[in-house]
Amino acid sequence: MLHNRSTVFWITVSFFGMMTGTVFGEAIAALLPESSTALRSFFGGALEFSVGPVGFDLIVFRFALEEIAFKLNLMSFAGLMFVGYLYRWF
Repeated sequence: MLHNRSTVFWITVSFFGMMTGTVFGEAIAALLPESSTALRSFFGGALEFSVGPVGFDLIVFRFALEEIAFKLNLMSFAGLMFVGYLYRWF
C-alpha cells in the first residue's frame, strides 16, 4: 500500500509538502490587499514552534545555534495533501 518505501522517505516527503504549503500560504497572504485582514490571517497566520538557544563546547569543536523554529499554517497541511496526491502518480 505504501509502495514499500522507507520511513525516512515518508518523513522527507511530509516535510517538503509542509514546506511547500507554508510557502504558498505566505505568498498568497503577501499578494492579498491590506484591506482583507481576515483572508491574510487565514493564509498567513501560523503556529510557530521554536527551540533555542542550543549549544555545546567540546574544546576542539564548538557549536552554537540561536534558534530552531518551525512555522506551520493551514496551507502546510494542504501542501502535505498535494504532495501525497502527486505521489500516487510516481
